[in-house]
Amino acid sequence: MNVLLSIKPIYVDEILAGKKIFEFRKSIFKKKDISKVFIYSSYPVKKIVASFEIARIIADSPKNLWDKCQKYGGISENDFFEYFKNSDIGYAIEITNLNEFSEPINPYKLKKNFRPPQSYCYLPLDYFENKSTNSISRLKNQDIVVSESDNDYLTNLDDNNNTSKTQKQTKLFNEDRSQKVTELSEELLKNSIIKEEKIGWIETELSRVAEIIMGQSPPSSTYNEKGIGLPFFQGKAEFTERHPVVSKWCSQPNKIAEANDILISVRAPVGATNIANQRCCIGRGLAAIRYPDCNKYVFYFLRLIEKELDKKGTGTTFKAISGSVLKSEIIPLAPLPEQRAIVSKIEQLFSELDNGISNLKLAQEQLKVYRQAVLKKAFEGELTKKWREHQTDLPDAGELLEQIRKEREEDEKVSGKKLSKVKSPADTELAELPKLPTRWRWAELGEVIDNIQAGKSIKCNERPPESNELGIVKVSSVSWGEFNEKESKTCFSEEAFNADYIIHKNDFLFSRANTIELVGACVIVKSINKRLMLSDKILKIDFSQNHNIFYSLYYLRSVFGRKEIESLATGNQESMRNIGQDRIKRIKIPICSLLEQKAIVQEIETRLSVCDKIEQDIETNLEKTEALRQSILKKAFEGKLLNERELAEVRGAEDWEPAEVLLERIKTEKAGNGKK
Repeated sequence: MNVLLSIKPIYVDEILAGKKIFEFRKSIFKKKDISKVFIYSSYPVKKIVASFEIARIIADSPKNLWDKCQKYGGISENDFFEYFKNSDIGYAIEITNLNEFSEPINPYKLKKNFRPPQSYCYLPLDYFENKSTNSISRLKNQDIVVSESDNDYLTNLDDNNNTSKTQKQTKLFNEDRSQKVTELSEELLKNSIIKEEKIGWIETELSRVAEIIMGQSPPSSTYNEKGIGLPFFQGKAEFTERHPVVSKWCSQPNKIAEANDILISVRAPVGATNIANQRCCIGRGLAAIRYPDCNKYVFYFLRLIEKELDKKGTGTTFKAISGSVLKSEIIPLAPLPEQRAIVSKIEQLFSELDNGISNLKLAQEQLKVYRQAVLKKAFEGELTKKWREHQTDLPDAGELLEQIRKEREEDEKVSGKKLSKVKSPADTELAELPKLPTRWRWAELGEVIDNIQAGKSIKCNERPPESNELGIVKVSSVSWGEFNEKESKTCFSEEAFNADYIIHKNDFLFSRANTIELVGACVIVKSINKRLMLSDKILKIDFSQNHNIFYSLYYLRSVFGRKEIESLATGNQESMRNIGQDRIKRIKIPICSLLEQKAIVQEIETRLSVCDKIEQDIETNLEKTEALRQSILKKAFEGKLLNERELAEVRGAEDWEPAEVLLERIKTEKAGNGKK
């Protein structure tokens, strides 16, 4: 009997590097005749990468296992004891005769409906067949006998904030549902594609098919927000995925779109579309396209060519397309019954995509919840609780703060510069703050800051600087979790240069002004290739060498840090808040020993690195869904979306007629209505 063992990639790497020769488990195989163990490297690798034989299995208490096996355990002490939490006994499998495969096996391709075990499963001796001494070539189609599951998640946070549940659901979405985002739609699309020639189609100008009404803005005095007159739409700003949202009305409309008309943006950005769900007034940023026979057919065609229309836009200040450009756009027109069938098929396929996208976006939201739960537990001392229990003579945070204070006094003497005074939180403030672990202390951020440097507001060219030019960072360069040097402006002259403002690698940057959600956004610069300076809204904070800057970074991003920042920020408008240097220094922060700060940062990054991988995978899947959406539309208007059965049905419809005949009927109807 063989065994297939699921192991996380981080530990698989340690095994293959020879640094880990003990694999720890809370439960062990009940069968004794195990010949070989195959390693399944779990998400995101998801392949069988190696095999080994068992030298021995040690059963003991977690404490004794750690004492015996820690040197070659390939796991941190904190993760080890977190894994064996609430376990009285554990098992260490000693690895011998390790054989790394030169070509890892993808079991999902070789066995239909493969399901990896959460912990391990038994395999028959001949389950794998060797092709060579270093690789396994074939996975036989036999049933796997699954044993007890071992739900060892990345972290085991308490149930009060449902983080274990969140992680489990996120893992489910990412490893299972995100794989299915495109599967069904791709299969439907594959089955739909035909090579038969289009029958009864014609290519013609859009104006021959539909009525096109260019918008015109009425006098601004006729706008209102009281619901008087018709809903008034001016451009893409009011668009959603399908129907526009009303924010203004117009009492004297000039140009009117009817319900079910297609609304298209004709001024920057060009090409975006929605469908009017009520009679409305349209401004000059929009046009209405009316095709009552099958408006969604034209709607989806415009969605297909949106980027092409945008490229046709002209203008120096705002790109726009004229009515003549829109009217002359060539549309492949199918017979009317086929148009309806194509729309139905598109919406069937899009429905599958939309379900997958909803799952992916839900997973993204759950990742946000999980990230905040990790940070919350970190700064409550929970992530390093076990770690502290195994430490002796940890210094008190008060000693660290006193050391920093004395160093600051020495710096004052050496430099001759009088540094601004810092103070600890008052007793009344401490009474309102959460209780901290032993040896921790509440402090004000200013107690661990050496200096805050601000830049200046300089008139610039709005484009990012070239390699030989000088630039200034925008607020958006620090808004989204990583430093983005592309979010910068170019100085008109080198005279603006100030060495104190230049940004370097490892600088801690802080946004002092932004919306309430983004004021206080901070990053540590991982790399920088451009010559960029601080702006007046981006500060550089220098922390004491006896304080871990990543500790402050994660704290300021936590729910505790955000609460402090938002309570200290000033300004009456939600759209712009400001937090000055003095107020930044007043931010309350829990301080622990430098050694524990490092341990906390390590615990946070271990957990969040998994989130980053999942997030990247979700983004990749979202990009795939958009590409598939465009592929579906392309096939639709090439006449390759409907299968032979569906085509036979539409061609047998009573109202089937070639598109050329349909065009003549449309022309006659327009003439009867007095329209060209």
